[in-house]
Amino acid sequence: MAALDIDVAGDLRHALDMLAHSGPDARIVAGATDVIVRLHIGKLTARRLISISDLEELAYIRETEDGVRIGANALVADFASSLVIEREYPCLRRAALEFASPQIRNRATVGGNIGNASPAADTVPALIALGAQVTLRSIRGERRLPLEEVFVGPGRTRVEADEIITEIRVPRRVGTFQAFAKFGNRGANVIAIINMAMCLELDGKRIVEARVVYGSCAPVPLRATAVENMLRGQSLDEKLVQAVGEAVRKDIKPISDVRGSRAYKELLAVNATEDALLSAAA
Repeated sequence: MAALDIDVAGDLRHALDMLAHSGPDARIVAGATDVIVRLHIGKLTARRLISISDLEELAYIRETEDGVRIGANALVADFASSLVIEREYPCLRRAALEFASPQIRNRATVGGNIGNASPAADTVPALIALGAQVTLRSIRGERRLPLEEVFVGPGRTRVEADEIITEIRVPRRVGTFQAFAKFGNRGANVIAIINMAMCLELDGKRIVEARVVYGSCAPVPLRATAVENMLRGQSLDEKLVQAVGEAVRKDIKPISDVRGSRAYKELLAVNATEDALLSAAA
């Protein structure tokens, strides 16, 4: 790994100023649980790291009238201990509990999990299923994007070189059915073979609205539009569960790799979706 300049930001404005004058070789880091590994193995090039890990102004989970606002420096472990996350966003809490190991959960930040743009990221499918939006800041101003529109490909996002992810906003999801599933080769500290998050708005047994997202099934976290369209307006019954597999296979685009074959990943995705629908029906 080449020599690096490492600077520590005193506040958000300081971080934005440094980033604006650093060029494309600078990288924002907080927990750095993934960045340092990628630098060591040559999958990431950077000459300057700008640390925002000390910025308490970005470390929060705040309940609001219309949802929850999450600072980019909130730790993954914070999701597991937050009362509002436990009460209203159980799929996000489950994703956090299955994220890596306790040591990494207590270091990794939600902003970093988004910014790394891994197709296998654990918190991202849950956040997309919940309808999250991301706030991006630079010295030029602020903009907001739906989370699913942030990703371009593995390790690539629409975040500009001078922008920092500062906040994630999640709308209220009171009364919805939520599910998260993850499959790996071992019980802990594992990269997902596939993961899936689901959020259903129900009227009795009828599905009013559906948001379904898969990880490790495409170059980016995948919003499953064919599955959502198939579920919307349908009654939760055994016939629907048996039919959903065809829609899942239309949506996902897994590749065979060291963690599993394409056929195996398709099977896991179908099983996860069927199990979630069975749980919703129950």
